[in-house]
Amino acid sequence: MRLFVVLLFAARVAQAQLNYESDVKPVLRRYCFACHGAEEKRAGLELESFSGLLKGGGSGEIVKPGRPGSSILFLAISHEGNGVPNMPLGLPKMPDREIGIIRDWIQQGLVDKPGGKTRLSDRASLEFSGGLIPKPKSEAAMPRQLPASATVDKLRAAQPVTAIAASPWAPLLAVAGHGAIALYNTVTREKLGELAFAEGIPYVLRFSRDGSTLLAGGGKGAVAGKAVLFDVRSGMRLGEFGAERDVVLAADVSADGKLVALGGPGKIVRVFAVGQPGAKPIYEIAKHTDWITALEFAPDGHRLATADRAGGVHMWEAATGGFLVSLAEHKDAITSLSWRTDGVTLATGSEDGQLILWDTRDGFPASTMTPHQPKLAPGTFGKLPGGVLSVQFGPDGRLFSTGRDKAVRVYSSLGKVLGALPPSLVMLTKVAVSFDGKIAFAGDAKGNVHIWDGSKEEMLQPYGLGAQLGDGRNR
Repeated sequence: MRLFVVLLFAARVAQAQLNYESDVKPVLRRYCFACHGAEEKRAGLELESFSGLLKGGGSGEIVKPGRPGSSILFLAISHEGNGVPNMPLGLPKMPDREIGIIRDWIQQGLVDKPGGKTRLSDRASLEFSGGLIPKPKSEAAMPRQLPASATVDKLRAAQPVTAIAASPWAPLLAVAGHGAIALYNTVTREKLGELAFAEGIPYVLRFSRDGSTLLAGGGKGAVAGKAVLFDVRSGMRLGEFGAERDVVLAADVSADGKLVALGGPGKIVRVFAVGQPGAKPIYEIAKHTDWITALEFAPDGHRLATADRAGGVHMWEAATGGFLVSLAEHKDAITSLSWRTDGVTLATGSEDGQLILWDTRDGFPASTMTPHQPKLAPGTFGKLPGGVLSVQFGPDGRLFSTGRDKAVRVYSSLGKVLGALPPSLVMLTKVAVSFDGKIAFAGDAKGNVHIWDGSKEEMLQPYGLGAQLGDGRNR
């Protein structure tokens, strides 16, 4: 059976289709009709009819199908709009449940009545039908006689797992440490050796689409940063890219292996040509207003997605850096992004708690979730931060994520919730999926790697006292 078929015990959840007449109008009647009904129409806005709501008011439209974060109505009632008046005017905010009805109705496409049609583009074509990257003609790359242990500062090695990556074609896992990258066989759990990363801490690891190379980006905070491309079989360095004044937080190698992109606190994305070590970038992107926290080339090789600490997400032409579209919904730092292997859908995770699947053909959200909301301890009150920390598409189109609820969750290729694993006792920082989709991996804040394979959970300690393997629940 595929991964999680026997593990995931949570019920499959299907979000009900909301409509204006049955769901939204009753909420608006309680809070809005006194000022924005058929008779009053303050600011030229009438919400008592579906046509009036779509028309908007004196400032234009107030709802955008599929985009609650860009809809004035939602921003006003949620009190999240910068420069948008809080509504109902002079009264307390609506209950979260009713705000959620408005949000989900906008997200689903502004359906007018039961059985009505969505105003979103046809989502049926978002179904996953297979990846774009062909299987390598040669044998999948695996390490051969790598050093058993790189030069690692053992006193500083047991740090949070800052990066983790699984080969797309081989049973191979890379795990970042302080000054080193450990490589494991994902079937035998055998440690195959380490790659030295004298530049400091790797904050990002990316296998090339054919699995023959591994890109590591990182450095030393406020000192220097660089991306290094390794040959997987020999462990040799094939190239070094960038001369940043701070760490590299995001990096990737293009589908054809000819480009390397990187970014970090400098707020600039730099793209280099592989095979030209020490050369200047072939182009730079300076649109971001905050640290670059995530980036990835599309599987089709033609696009590059980049994201920052302010919640900005943009897509570019990979070859030239030409601007394509901004994906504007997130309200806090983007922590991770991942392209589905067919290049149709992009997943973004953020500290605002949202996990969004984007239809990259039109730049609209196809699905928005808030999956990683921690539960309060009994007898306590308030709301804990529910950030998404890492997202990763598997080879079969399923999506995996982890976040501040310390759990790994899995979704269908269209964003349908399939279930979750029992929460860890330690914060999970990064998630990865094996080349065959059967094994899930998650790094944690204490330097361990949790492995879920079938119904069993195990744990690796790459930089502890030897590479220990045991039952992950004994922690």
